[in-house]
Amino acid sequence: MAIRKETIKQQANQMVAQAMQPGDQIISGVYAITGPSPWLMNQLGLLGQFFIDYYYVAVTHQQVIFVKMNRMSNRPKEIAFAAPLQSVRISDYRRNSLWSSFRYAVPNAPKPIRLNVHRIWRQELDALVGAFGVQAA
Repeated sequence: MAIRKETIKQQANQMVAQAMQPGDQIISGVYAITGPSPWLMNQLGLLGQFFIDYYYVAVTHQQVIFVKMNRMSNRPKEIAFAAPLQSVRISDYRRNSLWSSFRYAVPNAPKPIRLNVHRIWRQELDALVGAFGVQAA
């Protein structure tokens, strides 16, 4: 079971490396959960778990790669999708004391996905959104 941040990064980055273009490098990666506020999902208990997904989001010099993570073990399951860096739109970046969030416009999706990132990933989150020139609201 991957619990430590460095273990999660190592395992997820191994899977990201499989989807990267030759000569590409990872700029940053964060462990994130989808859905509304994590505070609300905690209030819903087990029922709230059905509304969220776990991802490791990695940005490279050429693309953004989403790795679907196992909800129980925090191990990478599969590459959910990858998109060229030029097609990426990140908006509504909110840097908060415990849970920061941003929205990612997935290509061919009706609306952007909200991603929530815990504060232990803040340094990586700042590097990730900084790669897109987005400022905190």
